[in-house]
Amino acid sequence: MIEIKNLTKRFQDFTALENVTCTIGSGCIYGMVGSNGAGKSTFLRTLTGVYQPDGGEIRIDGEPVWDNPAVKRRIAYVPDELYFLAGANLNRMERMYRNLYPDFDRDRFEKLRSHLQLPRNKSLGQFSKGMRRQAATILALSCRPDYLFFDETFDGLDPVMRNFVKKLICEDVLERGASAIITSHSLRELEDICDQLAPVSY
Repeated sequence: MIEIKNLTKRFQDFTALENVTCTIGSGCIYGMVGSNGAGKSTFLRTLTGVYQPDGGEIRIDGEPVWDNPAVKRRIAYVPDELYFLAGANLNRMERMYRNLYPDFDRDRFEKLRSHLQLPRNKSLGQFSKGMRRQAATILALSCRPDYLFFDETFDGLDPVMRNFVKKLICEDVLERGASAIITSHSLRELEDICDQLAPVSY
């Protein structure tokens, strides 16, 4: 369970999040819909411990997230602005994820990689936007985390691939009891997958 109380995050003289309070249960898909700049990405970055809150608290299963490696190992996060090691290919990224996540499922990763026909030895910098999004998504899902956070998950994916990714997320939630938070600027992208939807505005 994710418990957020009076969460506030400021950047210089701009407040991105102010006194946000909510509870997100286990085994559900929670959608956040809002325009660019509404605070969705800041919310996820704070929730995953990338940003330190300026006020309030975040707890996952009763434990604080900030500066807590044990909790962070239970989280997989695919940001809107994807990050890969400079010059890395999928082989190198797989090794990094295996070192960070003890439950990384190599068989699942290879099955998904092969299904998507993503080359192992080609630099990720040479991948298309959609291919990079696919790579980040299958790396996250192969970690077998308890909590999955996706920021603009379907951006750059064609309709067939969007449905495939939705199916994978649903399988993790249904089969393992994982929890997922997905953000999007489009309600249509989320309305057929989420158990709960929350509008986000300035």
